Amino acid sequence: MTNNPNYSVNPADWKSFQFLQSVIDTLDDPIFVKDLQHRFIACNKAFCRLLGQPQEAIIGYSDPDFVPPDQIKVFWDGDDAVTSSGIPFENEEDLTGPDGIVRSIWTRKFPLRDAAQNVTGLCGIIIDISEIKRRREQVALLENEIAEKRRVIDAQTSLLDQLAVPVIQVWESILLIPLVGFIDSRRANQVMTSLLEAIAHVSAQIVILDVTGVPVVDTSVASHLVRAVQSAQLLGCQSLLVGISPEIAQTLVGLGVDFSHITTMSTLQDGLAYGLKYLNYSIKRTS
Repeated sequence: MTNNPNYSVNPADWKSFQFLQSVIDTLDDPIFVKDLQHRFIACNKAFCRLLGQPQEAIIGYSDPDFVPPDQIKVFWDGDDAVTSSGIPFENEEDLTGPDGIVRSIWTRKFPLRDAAQNVTGLCGIIIDISEIKRRREQVALLENEIAEKRRVIDAQTSLLDQLAVPVIQVWESILLIPLVGFIDSRRANQVMTSLLEAIAHVSAQIVILDVTGVPVVDTSVASHLVRAVQSAQLLGCQSLLVGISPEIAQTLVGLGVDFSHITTMSTLQDGLAYGLKYLNYSIKRTS
């Protein structure tokens, strides 16, 4: 009620059906009232628009006069749940409109009681959630597409990692890992995994890490290389680091990286010759 002293309302107006009708007609959401026989006894203009019927064609009639048979049971089950228990009920439902379009609706139903608190019917409020449901389905579809693309990308990344970190057996008990491009933590872990698996598979005694194709060796890359060498040593395999350019050598010295316990060679040829000698092989040029 307003506090304006110049504003007055006849109390009888609040009780009149015409006043209540005008109130519910201002709402955009469809509202309906049913008796215990599922007959419509009141509704607002939004509900009339939903069914595509004037109010006089709705009052006194029931759902079978407006909707397909398969939808009636759902509506009436909800009605009975409210009128039998006296507890509000809400449900997502399908409603076929006069245009033949099936809409998704969210219906909330509340019991109506007389002065003795007996349930005499129900009041329902409908919200059209078709657009919300459509967008929700689109989001779910996009999420599935993104998840599928992520799986493809992960599979491709795994394949590229394997191709980018080949382990080559160049001689009996001698493995070669040619490293090309930038080495980040992910690639470093792949190098470590491929290296240890290959050592165990062929019982390698020498592994040559060729960094000729690595453009930049910083503290992180150097740390990964040291860890790879140490891991190989734990499996009884000696590691050779080859392909260190003068520029990279100066960088490593400037970074203070300790390579004193790691055998280094300038070229892959020198590394292979060292490995063969280490394994007591001798290679002679034939005339």
